[in-house]
Amino acid sequence: PELVAYCMEELLVAGALDVYAKPVVMKKNRPGLILGVICKSEDTSVLENKIFSETGTFGIRKQTLQRVKLERESIKFTTKFGEIAAKKGWDYSGHGIITPEYEDCARVARLNKIPLREVYSEVNLQIEKSKPSQE
Repeated sequence: PELVAYCMEELLVAGALDVYAKPVVMKKNRPGLILGVICKSEDTSVLENKIFSETGTFGIRKQTLQRVKLERESIKFTTKFGEIAAKKGWDYSGHGIITPEYEDCARVARLNKIPLREVYSEVNLQIEKSKPSQE
């Protein structure tokens, strides 16, 4: 497990956009891991080499995927803890979502020595207050 954790950190440093590991049962009922790496196509060979050097794998299966994403912008909310960043996203029909930025919330939680969920609750309260009323 330590090797996988280290490899995941190294993959992120080497340019992976995201990395995950999930436990699976392999052939002959042996425990194993699927290491998933999301990256730009131009970073593939560097990341493959990193996986080969940091793990005991003899092969990598890869596939090309397409991504669909919401239009987005960065916004800020003033809370009792100060300004906290969030992402606002919307689709072609105008349906939207606002999500607090984890790093900003975590920083505020550590600074104030409070639970992270308390910061999220405060940001979500400000998000609700900013929505137009449906009267």
